[in-house]
Amino acid sequence: MSDWKSFINKNGDFELANFLYKTINTLMKQSLDMGTLLSNDQAKLRAYKEQTKKVFKQKWFEVAQSLEFFGIIEQCTCFTEDKESYCEVCKGARYIGASLLSPDEMNEVGVFTNAGHSVEIIEKLQKGLVEVLNGMK
Repeated sequence: MSDWKSFINKNGDFELANFLYKTINTLMKQSLDMGTLLSNDQAKLRAYKEQTKKVFKQKWFEVAQSLEFFGIIEQCTCFTEDKESYCEVCKGARYIGASLLSPDEMNEVGVFTNAGHSVEIIEKLQKGLVEVLNGMK
């Protein structure tokens, strides 16, 4: 599999959908290769390959739909078109990173507390942080 850094595009954005798609695809190809070692029966091998491809593609779409639900990725414009054609935008994944999660739009917020602090203080800090973040919107 490729290094995750190779999935950073010319704009500096990490192509999460394509990275996950290619990762799952690589696992599928390895499973297919292993299957060819198990049988010399061409009918069984063909059935194994068809089922393996079907399962991996189904799992990719399950992962993609969950990420889409949370606004992490979104459907590519090619999603409704012929699913067999290759798309240069999404590189076959049928999903792209959500525009809301571009590096220009993301902020990282971290909270560190001492283990000796009481639960009450930690809850107050969390409540204050939520208020501040809601005020930024």
